[in-house]
Amino acid sequence: MSVIIQPGIAASSKPIEKRVVLKTKTGEQVRATLNLQDENGRLSAAEYLDHLYISIKEKLGEVVLARLDTAVDANNIPEIKKRILYVAAFHDSMFGTFNRTSSLPEQERTEFIEIFLLAVATLIPDTFILVDLASGRVIEGAGLN
Repeated sequence: MSVIIQPGIAASSKPIEKRVVLKTKTGEQVRATLNLQDENGRLSAAEYLDHLYISIKEKLGEVVLARLDTAVDANNIPEIKKRILYVAAFHDSMFGTFNRTSSLPEQERTEFIEIFLLAVATLIPDTFILVDLASGRVIEGAGLN
């Protein structure tokens, strides 16, 4: 087992438990309970979400504005919530990714859901997170416990 030592970053005393629920427009739900070792993955999660967001926009032929600064702001929660909703809504409407019946192969679907919900849990600060595609909101903490 390898241990990565990162100077200046204090290790968390215990894992951070997060629960994420994604509710589709038709009312189906996918859920994940995740234990994050620490909060050091925020930048990677933000870069992953940014990659999905830009890739979808480009595939749809939408204009993607060039950015001089390619760094992703992992702390801009309102923008992150917009991107979470955009990516989830696209996958829900195009592939039915979050429904029991999906056009994606099952392994690909499962892997996408796991990684996507992990990114959501890593980026949104609360421990209970609802991504509600019907209302178009990412809700932190409300009524999920």
